[in-house]
Order: sequence, then C-alpha cells, then structure tokens
Amino acid sequence: MSNVEALIAEVRNDFKKYSDAGLIDQTSLYRDIEIGLKRFGNDIMEVHETVLEVKEGYAKLPNNFFSLYIAYECEPLGFRTNEVVIDDLQNSYIYKERVTTSNKWKECDACCQEQQENIIRENLYFRNQNVEFYYYRPKLLSLGRTFKKNACHTNCRNKYVKDNPNEIVIIGTTLQANFKEGDIYMQYYGLPVDENGNIDIPETKNGHLETYLEYYLKRRIAERLLGNNDAMGLSNMYSVYKREEQVSLRKASSELKLTNIRPSFSKRIKRLNRLESLQYESSLTW
Repeated sequence: MSNVEALIAEVRNDFKKYSDAGLIDQTSLYRDIEIGLKRFGNDIMEVHETVLEVKEGYAKLPNNFFSLYIAYECEPLGFRTNEVVIDDLQNSYIYKERVTTSNKWKECDACCQEQQENIIRENLYFRNQNVEFYYYRPKLLSLGRTFKKNACHTNCRNKYVKDNPNEIVIIGTTLQANFKEGDIYMQYYGLPVDENGNIDIPETKNGHLETYLEYYLKRRIAERLLGNNDAMGLSNMYSVYKREEQVSLRKASSELKLTNIRPSFSKRIKRLNRLESLQYESSLTW
C-alpha cells in the first residue's frame, strides 16, 4: 500500500460512519492530497523526464507536472531490443530512464571527416525486457508569448531561446505546439511519484508533512459533509481540524525548506545542466 493509500484509509477510518454510508468520495481525497502537496511548490518537487508525442499540435502533460525546466524537439532515430517487441510497447513499461549521449564516429570518405551527433536514449524496462529508444537532433524549443510564468521554473532554459520558430505553451494539463506532429524531450519539476508512477507522499524526518495532509483531508471532508447538511455535528470539529492544519502546515514548510536539497537531486540537476555537452561513447546497431 502506498503512502497516499495508507493516509486515505486512515482518515476514512476516522470518519467510518460517513464512509460506510458512502458520503466520502475517494477520488476527491486523491485530488485533495495533490493540491495539498502543490502548496509547498518547489520545496517538494523532484526533477522528472519524459518524451511527449505531439499530435495535431497537442500533447498531454504528465499527471505530476508542476513547472517546465527544459524542452527539446527531437527526432526518433530507432530502437533496439533483444526480444520481440510487442504491440503498444511504450504504454507497457514498468520503469524507464533517459540519458543524453553524444554519438561520435569517422565517416570514411575522401577526407575521413569526423562526425558527432547528440542522442537521447530512453530505456524502457518491462516484463523482464529492456528496449532502448533513440532520439536525435535535439533543439531547444521557444516559449510562446502566452506561456504562463507559473508553468515555467525559475531556471527554465527555454526562456532564453529566440532563434527557433517552433514554440510551445502550456495550458492546464496540456502542452500546445505551433507544429502538428513531433517528439518533445522534456525535463520538468513535478510531484514525487512511487514505483508505479502514482503521486506519492515523501517521508520527512519529523512527519510534519503527513500530519498536515491528515488534517487538511479531515477539514475538506468536514467542509463537504457540512455543506451537504450530512453531518452538522462536525461543526465543532471543523475548527479543530483547521487549527491543527495551520500549525502542521507551518512545521512542514519549515522542515521541507531545510531538507529539500537531497544528494540525488543535486546529481540529476548537475547532469541536466550539462545536457548539451555530455560526451559519452554510444554505438547504435539496427
């Protein structure tokens, strides 16, 4: 059971009478946790990577997306696997990772000119198999004039791109491009996720974050029940939930600000900042 599921189960148990009566909506609680986590902004966000496929000028953003760090348009080069590829492969992964390499070789013509190309490799692990997808010719995308600042990280690289006519904007949960089709390699700040890609609650040393979310959920449940005249007896407890929520929110905010720089974050960001200059050996055979 994930941290999110465990917390929701615990809170529902505290409201067992209302839960058994079908008065508590599970989906709403998941949404409440997502909103509660986003309240901490970049103090809780992690760096994630994905490749989006643009169709008819649109692509759906990952569910945990918060702010854009970098976006490249790139071209699919091919894939390699030792196993038979099943249909709908990219929707069947269990775990995936991406690295950016530089492919270097010598072209044996009259002048034996040395060639070099940046390549993005996407590893997909599923059903005990490993498939490598390759993208090349990455180029930073421009941001459209209507791109909202709150969807862009402070250090977003794309803010400074002026020479690429291909542009993107983010509207809600959708990326919109001024070109109809293509692949976009994106690095973004987003909510923590578990091994299944579902939003997760990170564990903190003193547990203030989970305490805050517990009282936040309880307040939201009480608000809904009171608003529907389903539990007028909760009016006194509502003020208790709200007070405890505010106390634990301050404690969680302070704790996260002191612990949000983690070694794993630093290593990933260091690699991301060197995206264009990484020089690794990579041989492709198709």
